[in-house]
Amino acid sequence: MDFEAISDSVGHFGRYQKYVFGLGCIGLFIPAMSVICMTFVSNPVKYRCVVPNCDNNSTHYKENFTEWAIPEGDQCHVWTLKNNITDQCQPEVFSNSTSSCSQWVYDTSLFSATTVTQFDLTCEKAWLRPLGGSVYTTGMLVGAIVIGDLADRFGRKKALLVSVLLLGTAGVISAVSPVYYMFLSMQFFTGAGSNGLLLVTYVLTLELIGDKWRTFCGTFIHTSSALGMAMTGVLAVFIRDWRWLQVALTAPAFLLLSYTWLMPESIRWLVAEGRYNEAKKIIERVARVNNVEVPRHLMDVHNVEFCPVDGTITVTGSTIQLVNETKQHAKIKKTVIDLLRTPVMRIRSFNIFFCWGVCALVYFGLSFNTSSLGGNVFVDYISTMLVEIPSYIFIYLLLDKLGRKGTLLIAYFLCGVACFLCGFMPEGNYWLVVVPTLLGKFGITAAFAILFIYSAEIFPTEYRSVGVGTCTMCSRLGGILAPFIASLVSDYHIIY
Repeated sequence: MDFEAISDSVGHFGRYQKYVFGLGCIGLFIPAMSVICMTFVSNPVKYRCVVPNCDNNSTHYKENFTEWAIPEGDQCHVWTLKNNITDQCQPEVFSNSTSSCSQWVYDTSLFSATTVTQFDLTCEKAWLRPLGGSVYTTGMLVGAIVIGDLADRFGRKKALLVSVLLLGTAGVISAVSPVYYMFLSMQFFTGAGSNGLLLVTYVLTLELIGDKWRTFCGTFIHTSSALGMAMTGVLAVFIRDWRWLQVALTAPAFLLLSYTWLMPESIRWLVAEGRYNEAKKIIERVARVNNVEVPRHLMDVHNVEFCPVDGTITVTGSTIQLVNETKQHAKIKKTVIDLLRTPVMRIRSFNIFFCWGVCALVYFGLSFNTSSLGGNVFVDYISTMLVEIPSYIFIYLLLDKLGRKGTLLIAYFLCGVACFLCGFMPEGNYWLVVVPTLLGKFGITAAFAILFIYSAEIFPTEYRSVGVGTCTMCSRLGGILAPFIASLVSDYHIIY
C-alpha cells in the first residue's frame, strides 16, 4: 500500500479533506474556550473588610464609612472600635489601632460571583487564586503525555473520546464544587482533557491532509483556537457568575462525542498498525466523496512491510511532529539523555527548551494579565485573543522567505521590545499600555507557532519524538509559572 501515491490520487485537499478540516476547526474551537477562562472565573475582584457596627445586609463595597473605618488601601484590616462600642457607626468610635478581619465585602459591579468571592480567596489566601491557572496548566502537561500516548497506542478517535469525557465531566463538576480544593482538582482534569482534545484533533485532522496543503492547514487551523479563546470573553459579557460561565465553556465538549461517527480514524495510524482493511475502507470513502478513483495496484498490501509510512504524526511528541522513518528507525527508542550526549545536541536542546519555556511564560502571562490593562476587561481580553489571527498570517507569509530562525528572531524582538516599553508607560494612559501589549501578544504568538515547526525540523529523525515532547513539557513549566507572574501586578500597585 503506497500511501503517498494514494494521497496524490485522492487529492491533497479535496472535498472530504475540507470536511475533516472543518470538523477539526470546531474540535479546536471548543476546548480552547476553557484555556484562559481563569481571567473571568477567578477574576481578582476588589474587596474590603466587613466593618463592625456599619455593615449590614444592605451595604455595598463602596460606602462613605470606609473613609474612616478602614485604613487607606488596606483590604485586610479595619480600625479597632473603642471600648467595644457595638451600636454606633461614627468616626469617633474607631481607634488608631488595626485588627484583621475574617469577613469581606466584594465589589460585584462587574461580576456577581467569582471563585474569589465564593471561596474567600483574600489576604493570606490570595495566593490560591492564581493557583487555579497553574493547576489547569499542570493538567495540560499530564494530558499531553497520557492522552498522547493513548492516541499512539489505541487510536486517535479513542483518545479523542477520553479527552471529551474528561473536559466535559470535570468542567461541569468544577462548576458545582463546594470547596476550593475540589475545584482545583477538577481544573487539573479539565486541563488534561482540554489539551488532549486540542492535540488529538489537530493531529487527526492533519494526517488526512496531503503534504501540499499541510503547512497551510497546520498554520491556519490555529485561528479556530484563537476564536475559541475570544469566545470566552463574549460569553463572559453575558454570564457574570463563574459557575454558569464554567458550565457554558466546558459542557459544549459533549457535542464532540458525535465525532465518534463523524470523524474518520487516521489512515496513517491504521496503516502503521497494520489495520489495512479499515484503512482501505476510509480511502475508498475519501475517493468517493472527492469523486476520484484510486488505482487498484496502489491498494495492494502484499508488500506493505517494505513501504515506510510517511507523515505519521506522533501525538505524544508534538502537534506538528512529522515522522518520516523506516521501521528499522522506529525500533530505536531515544530518551532525553540521548539529547544531551554530544555537545552540539546539548547546546541545541537547551537552547530550544529555553525558547519554549519563555514562549509559554510570556504567552500565558500576557493572556492572564488582560484584566489589569485598565480598560474594559472584556474588550481587552477579546482583542488580546483576536490579535493572534494576523500573527498566523504573518508567519505563513514570511516563514519560507526569511527562514525559521529569521522569522523567529523578528517575532521575539517585537515581543521583547513591546513588553519592555509597556513596563515604563505612565499609569492611567490606556492606549500607551494596550498597544504594546497587543504587539507583544502578536509577537509571542508568532514565535510559539514558529517553534512548533522549527523544533520538529531541528532534531534528527530518531530524536524528534523525544525532543519535541520535551519541548512541550518545558513550555508547560512556563505556563505553570505564568498565573503567579501575572498576579504580581496587584502587589506592584500596592507598592506603587
